[in-house]
Amino acid sequence: IAQPTISTYTIQSLNLKWAQAVIDVTLLDNVGTTQTFTYSGATATTLMRALNTADLSVKSLYRRVLERLTADGFISGSVSGTP
Repeated sequence: IAQPTISTYTIQSLNLKWAQAVIDVTLLDNVGTTQTFTYSGATATTLMRALNTADLSVKSLYRRVLERLTADGFISGSVSGTP
């Protein structure tokens, strides 16, 4: 049985929980499946600090999130377009 190909992801939610040092990212793919990915501890704190001071006029928050998930191996592929 052939599985459907996932070709796009849409960010459904991005939750930054500073006090708990947790980032939750929920994605919806073109097949209709949602997945939630979590960063915690020092990694989450470092990412939140970087996002807090990032120049989002150069690269959007949306694109940064998808690129990070790709770099960390949570999703595969490349980010294209101007989200």
